[in-house]
Formats: sequence, structure tokens, C-alpha cells
Amino acid sequence: MADPKFTTELASLLEQVTAPNSEIIKAASSKLQKEYYTEEQCVPALISILQQSPSQQIRQLAAVEVRKRILPYWETLDGALRSQIRSSIVQSTLNEPAAIVRHASSRVISEIAKLDMPNNEWPELPAYVHKAATSTSANEREIGVYILYSLLENMDAAFSSRLGELFAIFSQTISDPDSQAVRTDTMLALGKVAEILDSDGDSDSEYITMFRQFLPGMVNVLKQLIENGDSKALDQAFEAFQSLLWVNSSIIGKSLGDLMQFMLEIAQNSNFDDSVRSLALQFLTNAVRYKRMKVQGLKIGPLLTSTALQLAGDTMEAIDDEEDEDSVPRLALRFVETLSSTLPPSQVMNTLIVEIPKYLSSPNSNYRRAGLLSMSVAVEGAPEYVSTQIKLVLPVIVQGLQDPVLEVRVAALHALSQLADHLDDAISKEHEILLPLVFNMMDTSDSKVAKASCTALDAMVQNMEEGVMAQYLPTLMSRLLSLLAQPVSDVSVKGPIITAIGATAHSSKKQFLTYFNTAVHSFEPFLAFTEGDKELDVKAMAFDALGAMASSVGEQAFTPFAQPLVEAAYGCFQITHSRLRESVYYFFGILAKVYGRQFAPFLPRLMPEICKSLEQDETGFDQHDDVEIGDVDDVDPWENIQVNSALAIEKEIATDVVGDLAAGTKEDFIPYLDEVSKILIGLVSHFYEDIRRAAVGSLWQTVGVVYEAAHLEKWQPGLPVKVPLPDAVLQYAHLVRSATLEAFDEEDDRIVAMTICDNLAEIIRLCGPAIIADDTEPIATQVLAILKKSHRSQTMDDEPEEEEAEDAAESDVQLIDSAMDVVVSLAAALGPDFTNYFKTFCPIFLKYCSSSSDGERKSGVGALAEIVNGLKGSITPWSSQLLKSFLHRLPDESVEVRSNAVYGLGLLSEFSQSADEIVAVYPKIFQKLQQLLVSDVENFRSVGNICGCVARMTYSHPERVPLSDVLPPLVYSLPLKDAFEENDPIYRLIVQLYKNQDPTVQGLTERILQALETVFGNESTDNKQFESDEIRTSVIELLRYINQSNPGMIPADSSIARAISA
Repeated sequence: MADPKFTTELASLLEQVTAPNSEIIKAASSKLQKEYYTEEQCVPALISILQQSPSQQIRQLAAVEVRKRILPYWETLDGALRSQIRSSIVQSTLNEPAAIVRHASSRVISEIAKLDMPNNEWPELPAYVHKAATSTSANEREIGVYILYSLLENMDAAFSSRLGELFAIFSQTISDPDSQAVRTDTMLALGKVAEILDSDGDSDSEYITMFRQFLPGMVNVLKQLIENGDSKALDQAFEAFQSLLWVNSSIIGKSLGDLMQFMLEIAQNSNFDDSVRSLALQFLTNAVRYKRMKVQGLKIGPLLTSTALQLAGDTMEAIDDEEDEDSVPRLALRFVETLSSTLPPSQVMNTLIVEIPKYLSSPNSNYRRAGLLSMSVAVEGAPEYVSTQIKLVLPVIVQGLQDPVLEVRVAALHALSQLADHLDDAISKEHEILLPLVFNMMDTSDSKVAKASCTALDAMVQNMEEGVMAQYLPTLMSRLLSLLAQPVSDVSVKGPIITAIGATAHSSKKQFLTYFNTAVHSFEPFLAFTEGDKELDVKAMAFDALGAMASSVGEQAFTPFAQPLVEAAYGCFQITHSRLRESVYYFFGILAKVYGRQFAPFLPRLMPEICKSLEQDETGFDQHDDVEIGDVDDVDPWENIQVNSALAIEKEIATDVVGDLAAGTKEDFIPYLDEVSKILIGLVSHFYEDIRRAAVGSLWQTVGVVYEAAHLEKWQPGLPVKVPLPDAVLQYAHLVRSATLEAFDEEDDRIVAMTICDNLAEIIRLCGPAIIADDTEPIATQVLAILKKSHRSQTMDDEPEEEEAEDAAESDVQLIDSAMDVVVSLAAALGPDFTNYFKTFCPIFLKYCSSSSDGERKSGVGALAEIVNGLKGSITPWSSQLLKSFLHRLPDESVEVRSNAVYGLGLLSEFSQSADEIVAVYPKIFQKLQQLLVSDVENFRSVGNICGCVARMTYSHPERVPLSDVLPPLVYSLPLKDAFEENDPIYRLIVQLYKNQDPTVQGLTERILQALETVFGNESTDNKQFESDEIRTSVIELLRYINQSNPGMIPADSSIARAISA
């Protein structure tokens, strides 16, 4: 063994490490690291101390330390010495009286075995362990099973051929009659066995069938631990059950539902400690997240939702403990949030909308509060569904805002904020009801109410129409500026007020000029802050609001303030506060959009700071030389890895802003591309999904900048490429495309996959077929995987169900929709050359058109319509299939599906060369369109698509259209209030009819002029009323003709007159 003097000195230093004096600990730790742990003899010395020290604490510390030194030194030790250690350590572990030391010693055995067993250098170990695990002595069984558990944890692959032996042992120990420790460690070991079965990849293995037989025994052990109240063992036990969620679903088979029911019972049992109920809720949340398809197939979403809602109500009082993030009510609400974002609205949101009004009627304010907070966390997962139920949701919010209990009113404000954030104008339209209630709550001394009311106001006005905003602007700004000026003890109250001012500026646009100077000056005290977390958070919000103001008032009004504010923003880079840096980056990004290429002189000073944020390491590794001795068996090195979430978010924002800066400064950004693109490409594979998302988005924005800087003529569809790209564009696009497609194949996050699809679709629309070069095939492959619901981002650790689900979560539908958008863009870019791909895609799209999910039908029908637009006449071979599908969707229960089907029929009429087949159903189509024009009159997009369809059908086959019956309803539906792209076919038809001197259209001239007055009156660079400049020009020529033919018919001060004279 080791030199006795060395061992004695080492033992003495270990004793000093445990002394209650930080200076002594620090000195001893340093000496151990520099003088003792650098010697290979530290291994036998520590083993000797582990086996002989009279102090339990020192024995445990020796075990922990020697385990760390096995890997670097074991194989350098003399063979005889290693043999001596092997033979002694098993026996000393069996003889060790303290369980915590036995466990630490067992882990030393597993560390040695990890190196020895692959080389067959410790062949007798399995026999030793088997003998101990099956011993008649409960103490020896405990040690034997724990060593097995340690071995499985450390070297699971070595046991894949020994599963039969393990199961034979565990079949006895899982129900050990004498020892809870044996039963518990068996359960933990079985969790590791599940991981072995998962890594084998054989879902039909006989061992999987055998493993399932242990699940009832594992549940029984967990029940026993709950009854015993062993908190440490409970944490480990729940972790073992959590591990079952990471493995292939076949391993637990149909037991998932039973396990979830068991966990529901634990979570609902108020007799259990809250820590136990919290662990059960965490299991349920992860089960939904990682086995979502299985859970969806079980159709237990309504049960899970109602239970989570009930739990939130039962335990709501505990939610005000802000330090306890894992309290039962917080976890119950987190469970609701996960359910809503993961399962279909029919299983979750529908249940909430039915149940929450009942909670609002409860005499118990905790239930009223729980109902509103549940709506608050759930709406993000199903905004489209909630928007269809707004008439049921709105009364709940109004009732909550008028509740006599302050906490309930605050919960209602939180719910209102989330609804306004995610439902856009659906909430803003209810301003007459909601804004007065929010105004009333703003006048308060309670900081929580003040923050919540300003946050709700911010969300509501963010999407409010400019005209509506004018009604409230004077009152709103007067109130907000007054609140901002009032002295308060808690400066954080000012943040939401400042944010609300920014939102007001955003929605009121140029109307905000009246208040702009006053608002900027009112921010000055907050911009002067240089320290304090709350103060710097408020300063960050001030920069957010200033960015919104700059965007609204424009370059000219903002310029007098620009220089001092930019200098103040630069000064923030010297302050270590991630939230402030985020806001400053956003501020600069907005200024780049406002000033365009004029912002370029700021880049030399700004880009080094951006790159510094992009390259910072948001992870750390806390390596402690000393080890705290207590109720731990060992130290897991992975637990020392820290992720600084604030730095990660700062990096995400900086990554996003790169794209904004590039888009604003255009070709002036190109000199920075070489450095920044290398960093961004590295971030495409970052572990944090939001950074990956931002990197993909910014990279493709820069590709667009490089393309536009080449000033090429408009691309033309089809191959070979008719408008070639310069080498610089091709090379940079190849660089970004390669990184994107490599990441796409491995991407497991739906939002990132969606971002990749969205950016591919957008860049193809902008740059045409040349931008994808030879990568059409891999792009199509990834998109096809998404459409088949087999992409990694859709399955994650779950496997798709054999039977198609009846419904889908909205996030799943959004990913499908984004993938379809890529196919639409490919069809437009490749034109006739896309037909070979469409042979594969068409059956899948048609299947979506008949999906039981409204969202999937809407996406499928809409995408097929756009593909018709892209393929033009090349769609003809599929005319019969598409015609049948579009007709079948005309009576669909969803107005959006009906609208998309109408749009598709119009395009098919225009482009298909199967004229006889198309015109044969004209009477049927016109009859249905007439009905839809009445039933869907309040859906402005539907009205636009109906009018566009009629126009296309008419000018494509005029001989089959009863013009005198069809044209008046079309004209009297004008001007369009949505679907403005349909102005092109509508006015193409009208111009054509005037050229043909058609009497029907001539009789509608006055009405047509009224419609065009609105069209040209609303026209702006941000609000194009015509897709085609050619159509717009022909309309203006028509107006000139009408003006000449009918002097005085067009007023001189009209928008039409101005358009004519331009």
C-alpha cells in the first residue's frame, strides 16, 4: 500500500478540510491539490484511510476523493497493488458500519470496475456482488444491491448481456421482506436498467416484457417511501420514475396511463407533504411534455386539466411565497401551461373555458384567482382557439377586474395582459369595455396592482388601431405621465408605466409627436441610474420605450435627442447588467431601422460590443477543491455546471439584433459579415434553443442583405437559373445554407424548426431558385419529414402514434404550416420544375385537407391554393384531385378553411388547362359563393377571397358567367377590408370589362369610384393595395378615362384625383 508517512499526512490534511475554519480549509485544500493529489500513491493512501480511519466523516471524504483519482492513476499503479485493493475494498465495504460511507465506497468499486471489467481484470466481482445481493443478511443485501446500482449508473453498457441475471436478483430484492434500503436501491437500479433497454433499441425485446412486470413493485416501493417520509430517498425514487419518461415508450408500454393516474392521486392528496405532491406534479408535467403523443392518445387531457385547475385553487394561498418556485400552486399552473402548449385545444383549452366560469362563481377567492391565473398561463398555447371563444372568455375577465378581492383583480389583469399579447386585436377591439376598468385600477398605492394594470394597458394598446388610439391618447398620456412623476418608495413600479408609454407611442404613431418631447424628458431621471438591480431594470425599460418612440415619431423628430441618447446607450456597455444590455441592443436595432444606412457610422463602435456578447460563455464550472460533508453519498460533477440564464438571454437578444442592424444598414453591414457570420454559424448548434432560433434568423437576414446589395433584376421561376447570382452571394448563401441544413436534421425544438422553415421560405421568395442551388433535395427531405410528423422536433423522445390523432396542439399546427410554406415557396421558385416534387407532396397535402384538426385543414387547403398559384398551368395534371378537395371544403365548419378553399377554386379556374372540367362546376361554385357571401360577411378575408374567386372565374371563362347576376354583388362588396392581394384580380376584371364597354360595369361606375377612393386613400408604403404595379397602372388609366368621359364625376380633392395626377 502507500507510504505510511504519506498516508498519515494525507489523513491529517483531510481532517483540516473538515475543520470549522475557512482559512484552515483553504490552506489544507490547496496543499492537497498541489502536493498530494498529484501523486499516484494518493489512491492507495486514500483507500487505506477509507478502510481504517476511526472517523466516519474522514472515511466518507476519503471515498469521495479517491473516486476522483481512480481515472488518472489506477492503471499506473502496480498490478499487485491493484489486486490487493480489489480484494480488500469489497470486504471493507461489507464491513463498513455507516450506510453513507458504504454508499461512497460502493461508488469507488464501480469506478474501478469501469476500468477493469472491459479488460476482464476483475472477473470475480460479479460473483461477489451476486453473493452479497442474495445473501441471507439484510446488511449484505443492501451493500450488494447498492453496488449493483452504482455499477449500472457508471457502466450500464457492460450489463446489456447480463439482464437476465439482474432480473433474477431484482425479482427478489424489489420486495425484500426486511430492508427498505434494498427495495429502494432495487427500484433505482431498475431505472438504470430501463436506460440500458432504451439504448439497445429493440422495442420487441423479451427483456422489455420482463421489465414491465417490475413496474407494480416499483410503485409499491414509492408508496412505502411516501409513508415513511424519507425525503432523500423520495427525491431519488421520483428521479427513477422520471427516467422512465426519457426512454422508448415501449419499455413502460400501456402502464403510462396507470403511472399518471397514480401521480395524480399523490398530487391531489392533501395529507401528503407538499414536497411529495410537487414531485408528482413535476412527473406529470414531464410526462405530458415528453410522452405527448401517448398522453394525447389516452385522451386524458380534460382530466389532467381539471385536476391541475383544482389543485391550483386548493393551494392558491401558498403562491404568494415568491421564494418557492416549486410550490404546489405554481407547479399546478406550470402544468396547465404545459398541457395547453402540448396537447390539442379540444383536450385542454376547451376544458378551461368550460370550468373557469365556475371557478369565478366560487365564494372562495382562491378559486376565482386560480381560474384567472390558469387562463393567463394557458392562452399562449392555444391563441387561435381562444380567439374563437372570446365571447365566453371576455365576461370572465370583466368579472375578475371588478372582483372585490384585490388579489383576484390582479390575477384578472395578468390574464388580460396575456390575452392581449397573444390574441392581437381580438382584445383591443373590446377597448370600450376593458380600458375604463384598467384605468380605474391604475390609481392605486399598491405596487402589485400598479404594475399589473400598467402591464395590461401596455399589452392592450400595443395592437390598437391608430384611429381608436386617438380617442384615448390625451387621457392615457395625461394619466401615465402623472403616474410617472409621482414619488414612490419602490422604483420598480415605474417600469410598467414607462413600458405602457412605449406601447402607446407604438400604436399612436405620428399622433404621439404631441407628447414626445415631454415623454423623453420625463425619462431622464431613470436614464441616469448607474447601479441597483431594480433601478437598472427600469433604465432598461426606458430604452425599450425610447426605441418604440423612435419608430413611431420617425427620424426627423427623434434626431434632436439621438446623440445624447446614443451616448447614454453606449455608457450602458460599461455596466454589468444583462437586462440593460438587452434593451440597449434592441434600441440600436430599432434606430438602424429608423435611420437605415444613416446608422452605419455607429457600427464601428457598436459591433465589437455585439461580438463580445455573442462570444461570451454563459456556462461555468464550479470546481471546488474542498467537499462539504453531509447527507450526500458523492458529488456529481455535472451538478457543478452552471448556466447563467441572464447571459444566455443577452446573447439571444444580441444575436437577434445582428439581423436588425444588417437589415437597416444594408450593404454598409457587409464589412462586418466575415467576423459575425462565423460566430453566428457556431451558434446555430448552441445548446440553448432561443439562441439557435436567433442565429438562424439573423444569418438568413444577412443573406437577404447580401443578395439585395447585388442589385439584380427580379428572378424568374424554373431551372436552369435564368438570373444567376454573383459568386459572393452564392458562396455566402452556401455557407449559411450548409450550417442551417446540418442543424435542421438534428433540431429537436419545434420553434427552432419552425424558424428554419420560415427563413427558408422567405429567402426563396426573395431570391428565387438560385439561392437554394443544389440543396432542393435535402430541403424537401426535411420538410417532408415534418409533414409526415416524423421530424426529430416533433417526436423528441416520444414516438408517433400508429393511429392519426384526432386533433393537434396549435404549436404542432404552426410547424406544419411553416413547412408547407417552404413547399409553397419552392413551387413558386421552381415553377414547372417543381412537378416531380409535387407528385410526392400532393397526397400528403390532400390528407391534411381532410384532417380532423381545423388548423391542419386550414393550412393544407391554403398551401394547396398557393401551390396552384406557383405552378400556374403546370398544375393541370392534378386539377381533378384539387377541384374535388376544394369543393369538399366549401361547406367546412371553419370559416378560414372555407375561405382558403374559395381562394384555391379561383386560382384553379384561372390556371388549370382542364377548362371543361372546371367550368362544368361553375354553377355549383357560384351558388355556394352566394351563400358564403351572406354567412361569412363578417370575415373580411373570406369576403376578399370570394370576390377574388368570382373575378378569376369571370375573366378566365367569361362565356360561362352570368355577368349581370355576378358583378353587382362583387362590386357592392368593395372596398376590401382584408385580403388586399385580391384587389389585383378584381380590378383586372373591372378594367377588362370597361375596355369591352360592358354595360353592367358601366352602370356600377359610381360604386366602383367609391371603392377606389378608399383604396387609394388607404394606400401607403406600408399598406400596399395592389400586388402588381401593372394592375395599379391600368386602374389609374381607367380612372383617367372615366374622368375625361365624365367631367366632375371625380372630385378634385379626392384621393383618386391625386393618384391620377401623380
